[in-house]
Amino acid sequence: MFLRPRPDRKSDAAQLHAAATELREKHLIEEPGTYRMVLNTLTKRSAWSDALSIWEEMRWIGTELEEPDFVLAMKAFTRGSQWQASLAVFAELLGREPMHITAGRHLENLQPDCRAYTTAIDACHRVGAWTQAVQVLADMEEMTVTPDVVAYNAVMAACEKGREYPAAERILAEFDRWDLDPDLVTYNTLIGACGWGQQWKAAVGYLRMMQQKSYFDYDLISYTAAISACAKASEWETALALMNEESRQVKGENIRTYNAALSGCASAGKCEHAMLLMEQLLDFNLFPNLMTYRYAIASCEESGEWELALDLMSEMSEAKFEPGNMIFRSVAKVCRAGGRPDVAETMESKVKDLQPERV
Repeated sequence: MFLRPRPDRKSDAAQLHAAATELREKHLIEEPGTYRMVLNTLTKRSAWSDALSIWEEMRWIGTELEEPDFVLAMKAFTRGSQWQASLAVFAELLGREPMHITAGRHLENLQPDCRAYTTAIDACHRVGAWTQAVQVLADMEEMTVTPDVVAYNAVMAACEKGREYPAAERILAEFDRWDLDPDLVTYNTLIGACGWGQQWKAAVGYLRMMQQKSYFDYDLISYTAAISACAKASEWETALALMNEESRQVKGENIRTYNAALSGCASAGKCEHAMLLMEQLLDFNLFPNLMTYRYAIASCEESGEWELALDLMSEMSEAKFEPGNMIFRSVAKVCRAGGRPDVAETMESKVKDLQPERV
């Protein structure tokens, strides 16, 4: 076979496509199990377009489709950013959509399991379609399929991406009903949702709850999400306090954590504290990225530290980061606040020279 699972190697995309094409054009696949193996391999390697071609061929030749076939097709559609097509396949699996002329043959009385429902929820999560995710969960319970922690986490992730904190919190309340224990992913996702809902106190509260759990440990993602939630609510002092906690420091250092704290300094105009964070991250051999510089420069807007803002922008260029509209606008604000309207006008002229979508 051309497509054999190799856990330690990834096929080149062109070679993978060529292999899949040859399998189809030369009709080298005969058994349903082989189709399923190829479909699974292509989906795992993110060759979703080729995976869907295999799926369509299965339907055309009249392969007797089983539940795993539908699940794999749903995953391929989801990875190809076609979440609605994924839900359409799910609806067909449920028997809610009429069979298309190319639908192949279904095994009778297909019973979607928890995995199928979770795959449908994950499709919703990818685009933040939280209302659809919650509906799939409700349908799951109506069909007496018991949700597990992974399913609930997927719904909660959809709520977070959809910036719907109240719904995420309601999902947490469902765990007790099924006697399920929230895990690390549950709390990390919920803390992230707290940030979008401006619920910084709740975010810190959930972090403290995690630190008291004996059956799993919090991680740096937990702290980063809590710091980000504080920053979004302009609670910069709490964000910095979390940064300085020993329990946070023992988890290591990450540029995303520093960016979260820097965003709090930026929203509060705390330039001095932002520069201290910049020094700390360099001490830990972390490399600033575009967001790091964006927040550091934005922290100078209120104080008018225009020379510092220009130095930071110069560092960006040395680090091969090209400033975009947002950076130039931010530097312009700093310069105006610092009494340098001439430099501000230069920065604003650069905004006009860039494409509208540049950031």
